[in-house]
This record gives sequence, C-alpha cells and structure tokens, in this order.
Amino acid sequence: NNDLLTTVGALIGSSGAILSYIMCKAMNRSLANVILGGIAESSNAQKVEGVHQETSVADAADLMTSAEKMIIVPGYGLAVAGAQYTVADMVRMLREKGVDVKFGIHPVAGRMPGQLNVLLAEAGVPYDIVFEM
Repeated sequence: NNDLLTTVGALIGSSGAILSYIMCKAMNRSLANVILGGIAESSNAQKVEGVHQETSVADAADLMTSAEKMIIVPGYGLAVAGAQYTVADMVRMLREKGVDVKFGIHPVAGRMPGQLNVLLAEAGVPYDIVFEM
C-alpha cells in the first residue's frame, strides 16, 4: 500500500526496458532473440581468412604519430582499467603533433549507455571530438 514504492519500482522497470531496447537495437537483434536465442553456434558462421601482422609498441606509436586522422573506439576495457586519463593525455599529445583524433562511441560501450562519454568528459576530452556510432 505504499505509493512511493510502487512508483519507484515502475521507474526502475521502465528504465530497464528502455536500456534493453537500446542494447537490442545496437546489436541488431530483437528482444525475443536476446532472451530466448541463447548462445548457440550459428550454422552460417563465416570462415575467418587472411593472416595477422604482429607489431611492437614502438611501431604502433610511430603509426599513430605519423597518421593524419585517427578514430579511437574505446570499450569496456578502458572503463574497467580507468584508462580515460592516459588516453586523454595520449590524444592531447597526438593533437599537438597535428593528428586529427576523434572518438567513436558505441551506444552500449562500457557497462551502460553513456558511461564512456562521461569517463572521457571527466578526463577532459573535448566534446567536439566525441561522436556516437
């Protein structure tokens, strides 16, 4: 008989439904497919072809500093490691060298929508170089 408890429960439930919708849309899957689909292996899986090329930290640094444009797509690992400050410092250095650096943020990257936007803003990354995918 507590109206406040009912209202809060309804808000939590509706926000969960909205989050589920956003995540399903980002994964190009229906809600029923996510709930009932399981993790079964697909029979129409594509064969992975090609070869990989190993590199070193020094080579990666050279590639980044010699690039004209670069897009960083951060994910859950950045959030867990708390690496937003290190990445922001790297971006600052690259921009000083003339590299056009931007961020592409997946709608459900991190633990929840918007988490990486908040982390990058917290680290001082300018809003105008952060884009939603």
